Amino acid sequence: MPPVVSGGASITVRRASFVTLLLFTFVPAFAAEAPIRYQLDLREPATHLVHVHMTIAGASPALQIQFPAWNALYQIRDFVRNVQDLKGACDGAPTDLIPVDVNTWRNGDRACQELVASYDLYANEESVFSAILNEHHAFLNLAQVLFYLPAERSRSVAVEFLLPEGWKLATPLEQDAAGKYTATDYDRMVDSPVEAGTFDDYSYQQGGAEYRVVVYAEGARYSSKKLLESCGKITATETGIMQDVPFRRYTFFFHFLAFGGGGMEHAYGTAIGFPASRLDAGWLDLESTIAHEFFHLWNVKRIRPQGLEPVDYVRGNDARDLWLSEGVTSTYEELALVRSGIAARKDFYDRVANQIEELEKRPARHFQSAELSGIDAWLEGHRDYFRPERSISYYNKGELLGFLLDLGMRQASHNRAGLDDLMRALDRDFAKQGRFFQDSDLMALASRLTGGAFDAQTFFRDYVSGTVDLDYGRYFGYAGLTVNQEAASTPDWGFRATASFGGPREIQVESVDPGSAAADAGVRTGDVITSVNGQPLSVPPDRLTGVKPGQQVELGILRRSRPVSVKFQLGSSSEPHYRIEENAQATPDQIALRESWLGAVSSP
Repeated sequence: MPPVVSGGASITVRRASFVTLLLFTFVPAFAAEAPIRYQLDLREPATHLVHVHMTIAGASPALQIQFPAWNALYQIRDFVRNVQDLKGACDGAPTDLIPVDVNTWRNGDRACQELVASYDLYANEESVFSAILNEHHAFLNLAQVLFYLPAERSRSVAVEFLLPEGWKLATPLEQDAAGKYTATDYDRMVDSPVEAGTFDDYSYQQGGAEYRVVVYAEGARYSSKKLLESCGKITATETGIMQDVPFRRYTFFFHFLAFGGGGMEHAYGTAIGFPASRLDAGWLDLESTIAHEFFHLWNVKRIRPQGLEPVDYVRGNDARDLWLSEGVTSTYEELALVRSGIAARKDFYDRVANQIEELEKRPARHFQSAELSGIDAWLEGHRDYFRPERSISYYNKGELLGFLLDLGMRQASHNRAGLDDLMRALDRDFAKQGRFFQDSDLMALASRLTGGAFDAQTFFRDYVSGTVDLDYGRYFGYAGLTVNQEAASTPDWGFRATASFGGPREIQVESVDPGSAAADAGVRTGDVITSVNGQPLSVPPDRLTGVKPGQQVELGILRRSRPVSVKFQLGSSSEPHYRIEENAQATPDQIALRESWLGAVSSP
């Protein structure tokens, strides 16, 4: 994801007056070291209101509190819109909290031994990227719920939850003897989502660690045995790839609902939404999401680009390295599925070929580089940004770059080093040392691991920062694979539609081709498509599988909140189709490289 994470709030420094300095001296020294205490009352779920008390010991005069403007997705979402009835109390007496800007308030001109900020937070977005409180459950991304101190982000925190009767709670946060949840600082706290309600709860042990699996299914049927088996295969494979288990406990949160999807990574867990209607036919897609989100445990949560540090919750961060942080995570999503035996090699080849097809269909690849795609991630909140003529995806191109970088390093080093070695070196030399990487570090590592034989500078110049077309034939050829292109007849819907992020996935028509069957049937720009042939829709129609040219389709549409049904016959168009196949004339060295690349992985 988003999703996703980012860095360091600004601090306004003012010349302190003599009076201010005197006031500081009357605050007990130990007070400033006391944790910031939060109390979240969830006992009125029907109102969607979380009642919050934030208690700050040793508050200096004019102390600022600030609310994040973004979290999870790389979008400024202005979470402060959900804050209401903010009140302050200084040592038990009411005090004004004075607005500084839309996200920031400050207390008055005197110190408080204890400053309390009380407010209600409206939580009514059902998504793993957001916050929800209703009669059924609560799911909270805490950066969307809690204020922080811009000047004291590193201060420890303690959180208390008041729950409706019969509810329980799950979170990666540590619980102390008094029942409160604690974290070393605000960043650690808000990287720990919270599920509360009457969820299903499972666990398994592996590699010296405990994996907790929390499921909110809203009546959906699923196999807990199958779910645990899928998680276990993926966690064993990926910890084996990285040769690392950097936790004692990891928590999977699953939401199997009627709508929505996607995953959000966290340092000690992940939250995954998946449509309940696809739990049978789409199980491999669920496993893909699990594999992607779990690999984020290293890539982006520990192996972090310098541009994402420190996290700036108000303005956002430089996201130019998302091609690696997200895209290469998608590379490992696919590698983990095939190395674990979950996906057959043919499925792997087909899925990679689909990624090639996706990139080649986007004219924007000629001017938007993988790096620029990450910089522009902050525009993803606008639907029209996803037009093929406007943008590429750092997920898509980054995944392909991961495969090419891996194969290029293996070829240059005679299969002695590859992407696995690069990721393990980043984990060992950067993540475990508290360091953040830059592109120069990636190039230096790729060159060093291959004894200087891999030309990392040219690769990065042409393919990461530049827009040179990717040479699929050359790189996949190193593994004895051929990439074939052929013309294929594909269904022409006669319109283009895009999907919103989070919540109920809204598919909206952006443009309609004049003279198309869809236009003649009455499809209009701005229509929200809810179903195709009676089946709920979670992706744009042109991404549906099993649909053929000439097929009769019926669209369920919301037009200005009114339901409309439209029927028409799909057209046909000819587009490039890609296939990856094993070359029957591959050399022994090419076959050995392929077997090493796609072979099974042992757990550490």
